[in-house]
Amino acid sequence: MAGTVKMQSCLMAFIFILSRLTKGIRLVVKSWFSTEKLSFVFYIIAITVLTLFSSGKAYSEDEYRTWTGEFLRMGAGARAMGMGNAYTAVEGDIYSSYFNPAGLAYMKSRQMALSFRYLSMDRKFQYLVFGSRIGPDADFAISWISAGTDDIVGRDLTGRPTGSLSDKPNGFTLTFSKIMSERVSVGLNTKIAYWKLDGDYAKAFGFDLGVLVTPLKNLNASFVIRDINSRFTWKTKRWAKTFLDSDGQTIEKEDKFPVYWTAGLAYRTFRDKILLAATVENVEDNPLGLNIGIAYAYNKIFSLRTGIYHYTSSDEIDSGAL
Repeated sequence: MAGTVKMQSCLMAFIFILSRLTKGIRLVVKSWFSTEKLSFVFYIIAITVLTLFSSGKAYSEDEYRTWTGEFLRMGAGARAMGMGNAYTAVEGDIYSSYFNPAGLAYMKSRQMALSFRYLSMDRKFQYLVFGSRIGPDADFAISWISAGTDDIVGRDLTGRPTGSLSDKPNGFTLTFSKIMSERVSVGLNTKIAYWKLDGDYAKAFGFDLGVLVTPLKNLNASFVIRDINSRFTWKTKRWAKTFLDSDGQTIEKEDKFPVYWTAGLAYRTFRDKILLAATVENVEDNPLGLNIGIAYAYNKIFSLRTGIYHYTSSDEIDSGAL
């Protein structure tokens, strides 16, 4: 009997000590790993995993953009491009309509932006976007994008000049975004693209679908599928007459857009002055590319940004921006 009481006393003491020890461990973990710290740890782990999986050849900027509709995927905005286009998980910015329509839902006021830059082969890139709220938890935006050039020297099959040509692709996008719950928003881009090439025309119609999730404080995660069901349909009589000797009978050719998806993370810290962002992207069956960026906002006017665009685990880094 005495032995049983002693055993019960020891068991109760063991349970008491174990409960106190567990409580102490919980307090230490809670102290050292607050929600914000857990978000940062998760961000670092995720970036490490993404880097390991982003293996293969490093593509140059022009080589990486040789698929149909490439002018719609060049990136837009000084802030986003300065961060290596690692922008799919950044919310509340008018440029969210370009990178991830789901992030537009957190835009708190009307915004308008214009982006212009010179490209290779004498091309000019232009992007204009306007967005506004349409409810307490929804936003819309409309945008125009162009990346063409003029004064191309045309030549016939023998190489003789035939005159000046122009290459003018244009895209128009209507964006709708809505906050579905405290941690989830979704967005849709409806796109119409129009391409004029020396008198010949092509049209394309497609969609982007995006989702933005906030699993932890200050941490966003995103996933976007772009250019769904998009394809340029060319109709021309000139090609048929020249190459098929069919006396100008109209022929039709389709250029399908590649399967293109992105997934990203964004983490804010230091009282929202520092933004860390990363995006992994994939076009068709090519190796994954990783974009990484960081921004520091000194005040509302001055900020510093740097990034790496389309990094793969080779010794070559494609491009960065500051």
